[in-house]
Amino acid sequence: MNHQEALTEQIFTLVDALYSKGMTEIVISPGSRSTPIAIACECHPHIKTYIHPDERGAGFFALGLSKASKQPVGILCTSGTAAANYVPSVSEAGLMHIPLVVLTSDRPHELRDVGAPQAIKQTNMFSNYVKFETELPIADESEYNMSHVEDRVLQASQYFDGILKGPVHINIPVREPLMPNINRTDFFFREQLIQESITVESNIEPLLGNGLVIIGETDCSLEKIDFEKYKQLTFIMDPRVSERTKLSRVVTTHDLIFMNLTDEQRNELESQFDFILRIGEAVTSKSTNQFLKQTSLKQILISEFIDVKTFPKTPDVTYVGDVKQALDALLIESDHSVDVLYEVDRDIKQLINDEIENYDDEGRYMYEIIKRTNNDRTLFVSSSMPIRDFERYDVFNRLNILANRGANGIDGVVSTAFGVGTKMPMTLIIGDVSLNHDINGLVMSKLEEIDGTVICFNNNGGNIFSYLPQKEHDIHFERLFGTPLDLDFSHAAKLYGFNYHLIKSVDDLTEEILNQKGRNFIEIKTDREDNVKQHNDLKQKVKALVQHVKF
Repeated sequence: MNHQEALTEQIFTLVDALYSKGMTEIVISPGSRSTPIAIACECHPHIKTYIHPDERGAGFFALGLSKASKQPVGILCTSGTAAANYVPSVSEAGLMHIPLVVLTSDRPHELRDVGAPQAIKQTNMFSNYVKFETELPIADESEYNMSHVEDRVLQASQYFDGILKGPVHINIPVREPLMPNINRTDFFFREQLIQESITVESNIEPLLGNGLVIIGETDCSLEKIDFEKYKQLTFIMDPRVSERTKLSRVVTTHDLIFMNLTDEQRNELESQFDFILRIGEAVTSKSTNQFLKQTSLKQILISEFIDVKTFPKTPDVTYVGDVKQALDALLIESDHSVDVLYEVDRDIKQLINDEIENYDDEGRYMYEIIKRTNNDRTLFVSSSMPIRDFERYDVFNRLNILANRGANGIDGVVSTAFGVGTKMPMTLIIGDVSLNHDINGLVMSKLEEIDGTVICFNNNGGNIFSYLPQKEHDIHFERLFGTPLDLDFSHAAKLYGFNYHLIKSVDDLTEEILNQKGRNFIEIKTDREDNVKQHNDLKQKVKALVQHVKF
């Protein structure tokens, strides 16, 4: 067996074995050392390849693909600093249990630590974020050339689903010549055999009494859970929980409720409940998390994953495993109900509906975007203000949203959104700083002909900082935190082939513009100071409403 034959056997086996464990898509960033792996993926009859010239954006694009499909997605790059550009997306994947399959080609061992070009230490470089990592040996004529690869893929695949789910890293040193035998497609013979991993603890004690159930983003679908039959429970759901759009009894204005409660009201509210059940990731709302941190009520956590996330407060009891099976064991049907939070939620939504025409800030625009966007579109909402405004101004409860909330950063938002856009109609809502941070992510919409709408709130800087204590130090604020960029995004829209619309008033933001097909860029220019003033004005009206409630 010569070098080419050994290389082909190893790499084609690797790619086919990954396919057999569920990887049907991979995002490739061009490079030389990754040649045999890229060709193997391109030749595989059942793997779809995407080409992204920037590894940083490629990682987030794959993140979006996996977020939408719930399947493992590969990313592939050449050796050197190319791999280091994956760190932001891999860290997000690790925090959110997204099964990225990180394939980094590498120089052979004799070219490491000797000054050879494009050679950095790539082994264990993602050890803080991945669930599994390994390095393949150099391809040779050994009888273990194939079986070793299959063993490593089998080990890695244990993290593609279940309570251990998360990203994995396979480093692949490749010796020249790099070209495989493209005719050896006979190595692609494996069938896809995927077993669903379901685990639940057996020592679950049923919960008695009235409960407050707080549900953050979950990896599993909640559609098979009959929430309506548990009358004794009050359900609070994060905007990322799609099940909230199907329920008549669900609280989604909890951020506005908890931030405005007096101490007396909080005590009265707590007296009506016997326990708090937390499910999934921590919710977006800071005030809800503060309530959870301060309350003396018993807290039970259902964690889908073995690395239990205790924030914002260590629970009294934790169960790890399948959410539905855990709930079936935990909850008992009851007709006794506590309706006060549902009533406050309804009243807040009515207040916003009644008052919204008095405003023309970003909150008002968010309200109109939600109101006028068709149900079949998924909103991808950026960190900082967009997701907070969505939570505050969504009084309709009918649109599904996605967001990157593992590290809560603004890195890679555009790329992730267009990864999602390969699977469903998508509208991205983002600020000017976040958009500029990942603006080359727009290229994927052009290269892969992915339709999607980008709505950019251009307030010339970091709007969220205007709501934080830093704003009090005006002498330094604008330079250090406001960071005005003075960008005109019509040029970016033209560069990447988007239809451009500049919105000058709420009336310009029509249903036709919001739901049109193709690649569309909507820029809404607002004023940061005015946004703060109008946000706070409406918040004071909500505060007055909440503080008149008798719990």
